[in-house]
Amino acid sequence: MPPNQVEQPSRLHEEGWSLARIGKRLEVSADTTRLRLIERGVQARPRGLQAQTIESRCRVSCRGFTFLPMWKRRAQPVTSADTSNTIATRSTHSDKQDDFAPKYPHPKILVIDSPDVASVLKQRGYATSASSFGQPVSVPKSSSYLPLAMSDDLPDDYTEQEIVIVDLTGPALKRATEDSFEQPPQGVPAIWTPTVTGVIDPRPINMERTSDAMNRIHEHGGIFIVFAGARFEPGCFISEKNSFGELREPLGNRELRGLSNWSLLTETSKLRIKNDSGREIQPTSACNEIGISSFLETGRFECIVEPSPWNNDYKWVTLATNKYGASVGGLLYPAQEEGKSGLIFILPQIKRRADLVVELVEVVLPTLVPRLFPHAERSFWVQRPAYELPQIMTVKDEITRIEEAARLRIRGLEEQIAASRDQYGFLHELITATGDNLVKAVIQALTTLGFTDVRDVDAEAEASGATGPRREDVRIMDAAVPVLVEIKGIAGTPKEASSLQVAKYIAPRMREWRTHNIRGMAIVNHQRHLPGLDREHEHVFQEDVVTNAEEQDLSLLTAWDLFRLTRNFIMHSWRHEDIAPLFVTSGRVHPVPAHYEPIGHIDGHWPKASVVGLRLSQPLAVGDRVAYELPVDFIEEDVTSLQLDNQPVGTASAGDYVGTKTTLTKDQVRNGVQVYKIKR
Repeated sequence: MPPNQVEQPSRLHEEGWSLARIGKRLEVSADTTRLRLIERGVQARPRGLQAQTIESRCRVSCRGFTFLPMWKRRAQPVTSADTSNTIATRSTHSDKQDDFAPKYPHPKILVIDSPDVASVLKQRGYATSASSFGQPVSVPKSSSYLPLAMSDDLPDDYTEQEIVIVDLTGPALKRATEDSFEQPPQGVPAIWTPTVTGVIDPRPINMERTSDAMNRIHEHGGIFIVFAGARFEPGCFISEKNSFGELREPLGNRELRGLSNWSLLTETSKLRIKNDSGREIQPTSACNEIGISSFLETGRFECIVEPSPWNNDYKWVTLATNKYGASVGGLLYPAQEEGKSGLIFILPQIKRRADLVVELVEVVLPTLVPRLFPHAERSFWVQRPAYELPQIMTVKDEITRIEEAARLRIRGLEEQIAASRDQYGFLHELITATGDNLVKAVIQALTTLGFTDVRDVDAEAEASGATGPRREDVRIMDAAVPVLVEIKGIAGTPKEASSLQVAKYIAPRMREWRTHNIRGMAIVNHQRHLPGLDREHEHVFQEDVVTNAEEQDLSLLTAWDLFRLTRNFIMHSWRHEDIAPLFVTSGRVHPVPAHYEPIGHIDGHWPKASVVGLRLSQPLAVGDRVAYELPVDFIEEDVTSLQLDNQPVGTASAGDYVGTKTTLTKDQVRNGVQVYKIKR
């Protein structure tokens, strides 16, 4: 740097310019700028901090851990001259702002990382500040760490804003330069972030630093409009370098777990975020009522957003879903009507984002929260509790009581759901799992079906310390005869070797137990990555495999059929003796209990009359109870009427085509559905 340029960086530094910005102006590095300033006796500031905020920001607090960053140990006290320069600088900035006084001083609107929205709101006369939580940069992917510079572009009065608009996707990624990171001195704590993803993003840590202020805005009625982005956790931690230039372990186990680009507010950090993407967005009826559904026609979503089931202080209304019904946008509002907290809109990425925000600010929000819009409130203030009509307040109180009772009832039902999942969650393992998890699920199913002596062979061998060749997975010792069960979970359909593998375990057990009364069974969770109804069911086992199983007295059962059998056993309260014979059946085992007698099939449906036509292979009478075999469940119902040739009859014979009343819906009825008479 030529000598004649030394005065300029000194002046710019006093005005609050960062070293990187000064270096860019003079086309030199930040380190060169620092050296020249030190040579002139000027104490250099850390990057990203204005002169007037050195003292206020020199102590950084994260999750209750306060430490002195590297520059605090070197920084000189701010002099009165520095203070006067700072005040002068701010005054000049304020004067410029006064020249462009907004048409609407309230609400104060802070727009973060969405400059297109900020410019439109300013043009329409709103008191709008545009800012950023920081610039993400790209770096080479590696296993190393870099110090994270904590700087943002928030205005000094950001704590006084009334509406905050944030885009969680953040600014477009920029390539890091050699001046992007400054290594802290030895022994000085700093925040470090891994480079394994190739992205250094300061936004989560800056959100954490400002979250107290943002929470205060929200708790006092502030409105947040959040455009959702894929969740990103930087994996930061607090540490310092040792004398060898190596990072120590995180200080006091200070890994900043949970920090993400959703750390804006306590309530947003509680939301359940699952990264997913797509463009098919379906507005809900609530979205239509608010009046913003048309804006969702052209947009995309980057994540699925669901409320925490344990958050009783706020209610969630879904505003938009993806094509599968998962929530991609919603509204959080206080559960108690008298609550002072504001609203939080969670919205997907909208192409017409600026137009959507204008619609919210000019049409929707003035009606929902008129106190924030003095210029638009007009006569809405009469609806405040202090002025509302007494009879209307009485009705509103009744609505609140009903909502509270419903909330408690819903919580009780959700607890029932959770308890049922704990008790019968093994049913889903039956049709998804493999290995030990599948074995455990099969054992639970067999126990549910009433078998009392079901043994996990591998677990017993491990407990006893026995060694030797591996044999069957499970034994059913209290079936009609002992049954050896081989269990497999596979991606495709079973081959002969795996289907009949259990046969080779029977002879050794016969010699060991000195009995010939032993059966074998193969339970196969086939095509386990597919939904159950999308799998092959008719020809799961090859024809010659079924023939061999029948000749060798082996049983072949799919995990899907065991799932159906157990599910209907629970649903219809079947008895153990109704299903026990199935486990000593030769060949393919179908999940039809012993007390079901096949009598025909459905042939025709008249939905308006709630009547189905039955082709009978066995007699049927009024008063009998029948079961219809649907793809998953059996539907049981009483025969209340029969018609033969349009005439009511009491009984029908084999070969007759009769009509009977039914509760089946048109979605359930299919020609060919098997019908059974229930024998009791």
